[in-house]
Amino acid sequence: MLFSKPMLRKVFGLVAECWPSLQRDPTAIQQPCQQHRLFPTDAGWYHLRFLDFRCLNECYLGYEFEITLESEQNHFNSASILEVQPQNSYSKIALWLTQQHLTGCQAVRFQSQQVPLCQALASLELINTGQIAPAKLSEWLSRQGTMPKGHFKILQSWEHGNSHTLHCQTTDCLSRACYHWLQQQAIRFQWLYIRIEQH
Repeated sequence: MLFSKPMLRKVFGLVAECWPSLQRDPTAIQQPCQQHRLFPTDAGWYHLRFLDFRCLNECYLGYEFEITLESEQNHFNSASILEVQPQNSYSKIALWLTQQHLTGCQAVRFQSQQVPLCQALASLELINTGQIAPAKLSEWLSRQGTMPKGHFKILQSWEHGNSHTLHCQTTDCLSRACYHWLQQQAIRFQWLYIRIEQH
């Protein structure tokens, strides 16, 4: 098969996101949205590329797994806790935008900065939101909470080239929800917001 299913979902999501603007002006060339850091570095957040996930063991003590992240720096020396912020898939955001008759590249006010709407939606719960008036979009965004973060115990970590693999274990119900998100919805090469705690 030429493309994997996750890659096809990503491509279809991007097409669906841009389709309304292309319909209005088929000759327009959409410039890629500039990436903004929604979770600041000074608060300990890193923006790293997700490379791989592997389930290891599920027991009453917690679910064990390996996650591989791309990073030229070793952020994980003596790290004890990994925090991960789940994000909506491209296709889920595109579906929400279509239902709201909105485009993802329009600028909105979110977390004290102007960002493309598609990026503001990345970490928000998009369930039963109802129809939102475009004029009240920034106000609506300011009231929304992010998807629950996962806190994982780091049992072991090792480096290979420009990537790092962490052997982790879930710690509570929220971390198990994030574990299932990593297992079922995270797409290889997507960017993840992660934060670590040292020993």
